[in-house]
Amino acid sequence: MNLRLAIMTSLAASAVMAMWIYHDTTTAPTPIETIPVVKLETVATAAPGIEIKAATNDATPTTNQSTSQTEWKDIDAEELKLLVTHLRAVHCPEETIKDIVLGRVENIYGARTTAIFQDQEDQSKYWKPFNRKFTVEMAKKNAAQMEQYKSLQKEMTALIVELFGVDVEKERREQDGNEANALDYLGQQLAYLPEIKRESAQKILESFNQKQQEFYASISGSWDSTAREKQKQLEQEKLDGLAQILTPQELREYELRSSQNASQLISELHGVSLSRSQYEALYDIRAKYGDSIYNYGDDGNSPEKIKQIEQNKLNLKSEIAAALGPDKAKEFDRANDYTYRQLSGLATHENLPDGTAAKVYDFKQQAEDAVKAIRENKDLTSDQRQSAFYQIRQETEASVKTTLGEKAYKLYGNHGGWWLNNLGPGKLKKK
Repeated sequence: MNLRLAIMTSLAASAVMAMWIYHDTTTAPTPIETIPVVKLETVATAAPGIEIKAATNDATPTTNQSTSQTEWKDIDAEELKLLVTHLRAVHCPEETIKDIVLGRVENIYGARTTAIFQDQEDQSKYWKPFNRKFTVEMAKKNAAQMEQYKSLQKEMTALIVELFGVDVEKERREQDGNEANALDYLGQQLAYLPEIKRESAQKILESFNQKQQEFYASISGSWDSTAREKQKQLEQEKLDGLAQILTPQELREYELRSSQNASQLISELHGVSLSRSQYEALYDIRAKYGDSIYNYGDDGNSPEKIKQIEQNKLNLKSEIAAALGPDKAKEFDRANDYTYRQLSGLATHENLPDGTAAKVYDFKQQAEDAVKAIRENKDLTSDQRQSAFYQIRQETEASVKTTLGEKAYKLYGNHGGWWLNNLGPGKLKKK
């Protein structure tokens, strides 16, 4: 319980006790027959040292009788219902009641949550070796624990609704601008769906995630052609399952947001800003080519197959340029070059002007194109070729240094600027 909640708890408890004692020593309270009597000693213990015997409808409370003291931590869910009733009866502010009661609810269910996961490895003992092996049995056990956890969360939400008539925690999240529970990742993925369909869709995704975890555990990190094919099958099973309950447009929206293809595409954007229509066009193109642009070493590809893979890359690039336009296509292509991302990171770290990374990257492209042209020129002698390489390197280094500045240029030499050395010799041999 945080400091604010602790202070509120103490103040509310003191207010309840003060009002109870005041009524006891002055005038008799008006009977409230419809309200059950709360065990006030459970509230009184929020102020240490004060002990009050619980009142009954037909007895006057006294403070000189021995009673068994109840600790605040011992109040259970049923007693919380009585506590809410009596705090309201003495006009305790509603928000204060919520703070007090929700703190106790979180304590109750927090302890039960800890019990569910108590056999998991204690990662706080960082000095001990961590068991990273993940087996199918562990995946099944984790899934069972998550089911228990979700059941517990539903029970807690039901209790909060019973106490206050609404889900107070959800209301507060919405007030803070967080509509979904941060822990409910699948729920956030499906937030765009009509509420009536979310639970069914979530069950399908939960089933898929369980199969996926068992699959990952079974392959033990071996990502061969068999594993890749199995992953495709699982992904298709998931989409087929969702297609049974979603409209074609809802399924399309899920694919654009959360499918395997979407995850791959989003990982390739690296900050490139697209419109909705550009994103959809790019998604469809990437989905069309899939992994046909990758040369996996375990496939034993023939020279013809490797040639086809390279052609697929060129076709993909051409279709992207046609869909996005040359400037945006260039930006997307650049964002997937690791050397550019290093440049961009350096420019951000050194607070260089916008466009600096792109400018230096253009120098790189121009220089490398020039070097390629010289290599392909069969009319040049070896000395002429080396002299041309040297000239290109000198001019490019000067341009990069001027653009980045002295400090950033030195940093770049050790973090991404290796390509400058590949342009040509740093000095010419004397004859």
